[in-house]
Amino acid sequence: MLSDENIDKIDSIVKTVNATHFGIQRFSSHQDRAAAYFCYIIKDHPVTDGNKRLATLWLEVYTQVYELKIKDRMSLDELAVSIEADKNTDLYDLIELTKKILF
Repeated sequence: MLSDENIDKIDSIVKTVNATHFGIQRFSSHQDRAAAYFCYIIKDHPVTDGNKRLATLWLEVYTQVYELKIKDRMSLDELAVSIEADKNTDLYDLIELTKKILF
């Protein structure tokens, strides 16, 4: 069961990924949004436990809905752990790197 705080955090991620700035959408393609959601869910910790599992499950559903093909370079679990462990890379650079790894 999600608390109101968890719901607010997830809602904030959705608003951030889908936001436009001066009429330009920051994450304009499905691949951009997929990588952004994946990274934001992991980095922003919207739920108490299971953020990497949530991000991985969400990515699997999102890629099926939009018929995106993920490269088979590494498992999504390994990628999720690597993203969480990275404390030095700027989030936007991390999203770009994640997109390149995934697609």
